[in-house]
Amino acid sequence: MPWCPKCKTEYREGFRVCADCGGELVDEEQFREMEEKQLSAGAAQACLAEALAYAAELETQPENLEEDTEPEGHEAECDSEQDGNLEQQKKPEKSRQSGSGGSLYQDSLERANENRSSAWVLLAMGGMGILVIVFGILGIIPLRFSNPYLFYGVMAAVFLLFLVAGAVSMKNARFFDKKAESENSLRSTMLAWCRENLRAQTLNEEIDMDGSESEEALYFRRFECIKAKLNYQFVNLDQGFLEKFIDDCVYDMVFEQKEESL
Repeated sequence: MPWCPKCKTEYREGFRVCADCGGELVDEEQFREMEEKQLSAGAAQACLAEALAYAAELETQPENLEEDTEPEGHEAECDSEQDGNLEQQKKPEKSRQSGSGGSLYQDSLERANENRSSAWVLLAMGGMGILVIVFGILGIIPLRFSNPYLFYGVMAAVFLLFLVAGAVSMKNARFFDKKAESENSLRSTMLAWCRENLRAQTLNEEIDMDGSESEEALYFRRFECIKAKLNYQFVNLDQGFLEKFIDDCVYDMVFEQKEESL
C-alpha cells in the first residue's frame, strides 16, 4: 500500500500523489525506512542537546565554586587526616559543625588532579567509541543491527557527550592548576608569618588556661585563637582553606614541638 511520507496517510493501490500535500507517494517499505531514519535523527539530536547542556553546566562549575566561598566567621569542616602514628593520636579531633552541614575542604591541586583524571578517561572512551562507530559504518568491523541508523545515531551522540565532558573537565583542571599556584603562594606567606609571630606560651596565656580543660577543649580553644589571629592578619580568607591549613601545619608547628621539649 502506498503512503505519503509528509502526511503519514495510507492510500489504496493505484494512487501516486497525495491528495492533501501533492507529494509523491512511496511504498510501505520505503515509508518504514524513512520513519526509522527520522526516529534515529531525533534521538541523536536529543542526545546532542543533552551533551551541550551538560557541557554548559560543567563550564560554569569553576565560577560557581568561587561564588560559593563562605563568608568570614562561618565554621566549615576541615580535613583531619589520621595516619595511625602516636603523634597524630595525641591531638584530639576538632569538633566540626556548621550551620549548613559543611563539607570536607579539598584544595585546588586535588581538584585539578581529579578533573584531569576524569578528562583523560572521558576523552579515551569517547575517542574509542567514535572510532568503533566509524569502522562499523565503513564495514571494517562487522556489526549487524536491525536498525543501524538508530544505533549509530544514538551511540555517536553518547560518545560525543563523553568528548565534550572530557574537554570541559580538562579546562576545569587548568583552572584549578592556576588557583593552586595562588593557594601555594598564600600558604607559604601565612606559614612564614606564623613562624615569626605565633608562640605556644603567648597563645596559652591569651586563652587563660587554668589546667582543668580536657584535651579536646584545650585543642579547640587554641585552634580558635590561631584562627582569629590569621583572619585578622589576612583578610577574606576561605575558612575551609584556613582551618585545613591550621590543622595540617600550624598547630603542630606551634604546640607539638613545645610539648615534646617539656
